Amino acid sequence: MRFSSEREPRGRKMAKSYAQLMLLLVSFATCARPASGPTDVALRARQSAASSGSPLTLTIPAATRATVELLSGIHTRFIRVDDPIKAQLLQPVVIDGKVALPPGTLLDGKVTRVRPAGRVNRAAELALRFNQVTLPDGDVEPIAAVLAVAPPHTRLDREGYLKGARSVSWEGVAGGVVAIGSFALAKATFASSAALWPILPAAGAGLLGYELLWRRGSDVHLPPQTACQIRLDYPLTIRVPW
Repeated sequence: MRFSSEREPRGRKMAKSYAQLMLLLVSFATCARPASGPTDVALRARQSAASSGSPLTLTIPAATRATVELLSGIHTRFIRVDDPIKAQLLQPVVIDGKVALPPGTLLDGKVTRVRPAGRVNRAAELALRFNQVTLPDGDVEPIAAVLAVAPPHTRLDREGYLKGARSVSWEGVAGGVVAIGSFALAKATFASSAALWPILPAAGAGLLGYELLWRRGSDVHLPPQTACQIRLDYPLTIRVPW
């Protein structure tokens, strides 16, 4: 019995020594591993963001105007509603000192209204809307833009319709009015000749009627490379990688 009682404390002592050795090894391994605190995590996050190179985002507000150049010709005699149109930006659009849309940016749209010119000097009507912009990096964004200023030889009404220039010849109208107005003088001068005095008023009335009633109104013709000014109806948010 004495022999067994002497071996039991020795076994406990060996187990205790073994546990202390394992604890020492674990502590050594923990100390050798580099610390990963909040500072290191933030540093790695910044390095990851820098390496990803996320582009800047800019918002072009509504009512912003831009100058574009038509790449496709438009004529109200031949174009139809929903026909495609294409244009490119002539001048950059700058927001907060940064170029949001560089020159050469492509815009796609369509014709939304066409009314050909008619008699009684009824001018043609045309409406356009741009609905897509293609950025230089190939990214495509939806837009809503309409004409803001009428190109040369056209006029823009309150509803945003582009109309042909007024085709009434005021010289012809004035000539007809003068011819009719000279009726009194002609009648007094040639009172003795009943065959001559009806000629002037009849000719003047015919000329005036042709100018006001028979002539066809002006068409809207926008040849390629026509410069136009457009206006954004809604804000446009784009990524700017350049």
